[in-house]
Amino acid sequence: MFQVYKKVDHIPQLWDEIAENQPFLKRETLKMLEEVNPCQQSYHINLDGRMLLVSYQLKIDLFSFTSFYSLKLPIKIIGIPMSVSYRGYAIGNQEGEINEITKYIKSLKGFYLMLNCDHRLPLVKGNTLPNCRFEVRWNSLEAYINSLRSHYRYRVRKALEKGALIEVKELVDNKDFDEGLYQLYEKVYDNSKEKLEKLTIDFFRRFPAKIMTFSIHGDRVAFIQLYEHKDTLVFLFGGFEDQLNRQYDLYMNMLLEIIKYAVNRNFKYIDFGQTAEETKLKLGSEQQHKLMYLHHSNRFVNVFLKRLVGIFSYMEYDVKHRVFKE
Repeated sequence: MFQVYKKVDHIPQLWDEIAENQPFLKRETLKMLEEVNPCQQSYHINLDGRMLLVSYQLKIDLFSFTSFYSLKLPIKIIGIPMSVSYRGYAIGNQEGEINEITKYIKSLKGFYLMLNCDHRLPLVKGNTLPNCRFEVRWNSLEAYINSLRSHYRYRVRKALEKGALIEVKELVDNKDFDEGLYQLYEKVYDNSKEKLEKLTIDFFRRFPAKIMTFSIHGDRVAFIQLYEHKDTLVFLFGGFEDQLNRQYDLYMNMLLEIIKYAVNRNFKYIDFGQTAEETKLKLGSEQQHKLMYLHHSNRFVNVFLKRLVGIFSYMEYDVKHRVFKE
């Protein structure tokens, strides 16, 4: 049986053990998000079956993956309340566990959207943004560049040439993440087609991640936020001055700095996240398919969702790129 808690402080200590290797489901992270991004979070745990999930509520555009329609509704989301590509639930891979959590979701009242799933659940399903995963196989940035086929190698070298004046520094203390840097994040968020929650400046100041700033002539024009988890470097969020992007190839240089960081620190993988997949695929990333599930407690609405789920779904970028020589 599932128990529901409204505060992280009240959930059983066994929560972290069930969450296992999912860093964004750990109590410490959820506690921080509860404070800097309150959005009616609820924590559901089944101690007997060793299953858990996190839900929260947002008013979102149900048709955010299409430009043809717009419908903003308050929806309960099963996911991580910080827009990362990780799922917001933890179960094993046994059929009984999959059936049990499905049964529980169907028992919940209202409209639920389940994001970034990698299990096959018997619910109304569609595609959500795929994740871009990059395997690090080189001992230097130059070795990586030399492994690219000529067209992609030229693109990278051209970006580095445009960004020659960029100075990259790590924030010594994330509390120094100021309004200027936050405004760069806001600009990216405002220009994004796939919006969920907008994080506060306190998130960047408090989340235990590295923040690298990019400056030109002393002015900060971009930043990246990186989270280290075992053998994987996770690109969480960033921001950049869009008006300078073409002149200095800012976004490409941000991604190349992430590759450089991962290579120099012997990470095995980079999790590049779920946006701008064309650019990331042209750097050598691979797409990881992600599913979303929809369920409404009203069975008539559920039939409607099943018929229209294709409209809700994300149309993946399906061009294949032969990036490397091998």
